[in-house]
Amino acid sequence: MASNSVAEEPVVERAGIEEVDAGSADESLDATYGFTRLEMMNKKPLVGSVDLYERHIFLRYNQPSSWPSKVEASDYHPLPSKLVNALRNKKNDLPKKTRLTIAEGQDEPEKTNGDILMFPDMLKYKGIAESDVESFIDEVLVKGDAWALGEPEPLVGSYVFICGHGSRDKRCGVCGPPLRERFNQEIAVRGLGEQVFVNYCSHIGGHKYAGNVIVFRHDGGSGSCSGHWYGYVTPEDVPELLEKHIGLGQVVDRLWRGQMGLTEDQQKEVQQRRNPSSKPTGEVREDNEPEGKMDAATATPNGAAVPARRKHPPPLLPRIGSRDLHQMCGDEQEEEGPLKPMFEYISAGRDSFDQTARTIHPVSGRSSHT
Repeated sequence: MASNSVAEEPVVERAGIEEVDAGSADESLDATYGFTRLEMMNKKPLVGSVDLYERHIFLRYNQPSSWPSKVEASDYHPLPSKLVNALRNKKNDLPKKTRLTIAEGQDEPEKTNGDILMFPDMLKYKGIAESDVESFIDEVLVKGDAWALGEPEPLVGSYVFICGHGSRDKRCGVCGPPLRERFNQEIAVRGLGEQVFVNYCSHIGGHKYAGNVIVFRHDGGSGSCSGHWYGYVTPEDVPELLEKHIGLGQVVDRLWRGQMGLTEDQQKEVQQRRNPSSKPTGEVREDNEPEGKMDAATATPNGAAVPARRKHPPPLLPRIGSRDLHQMCGDEQEEEGPLKPMFEYISAGRDSFDQTARTIHPVSGRSSHT
């Protein structure tokens, strides 16, 4: 398929992740934008902050350091721009509410640019070019048919996406690298390099909740695939997410924002059922803060109770099981308001989606690096 060449991009001001050392973020940056910022002391309610969507597609495209604030709207990045515009034009034809997010290319971006990862379908389509966009959307997303230009590959294992879009908001640029480093460390210690895959992604909504993490965990036993969103995640939380969520299929409620396939009310109901003794968390306000900044309002608590953080994660397991993951999954989606390129979902013609939460069981798989 054709390569996607673009004109040289003019220099733009960025607060990209390349400016922050993953292990020793500057103290002043951390106090303002990182894990010790005031927002982390005065946390807002998390549950219900994920808008209903049913399918999530990630377009692999370059590295976060090259993404402008709105990469999907940039003339210098025609592939993301064309994909989001085509999705917008077809939104009324899509059978599932679909969210589009940019993910980093791998070690050699020129070999992975244009790859699309699709959840909960757990499929990868390789090397989509600008000229392929219309046929991909029509044949795969709208009609649900096989794509004439290429067979998909099954995705196996669990996928973790960390918002590292520093040019969109500095909090994500500061929090993203330490989170990724800790995930990679813990994955290496457990020998899970071929079972759990960690990627930076672009803005997903909720700057104030940084670190923002999405976990797609495939259950090879039931064939289901769940997409769970977490907020206020710190490096100290990583072992717990690996052991509890990915290893055992148990949601970490104190960090849980919501789930693909559920409405705001359903997310709150599901959490209440998991924790019947806990108090309702109240309403979640929209994230209308300016990009790349924090104002006084973002550091002000809204009075809602936030569950206390555990001081210690559960004991670490030596390894996560090993069941075959070569099975497909379900549906997923994202954000509010008129389609916000890259991190907004594309509305389908359905007003509600009454999917109930599934019980997840521990599972892992082996796969070549994706």
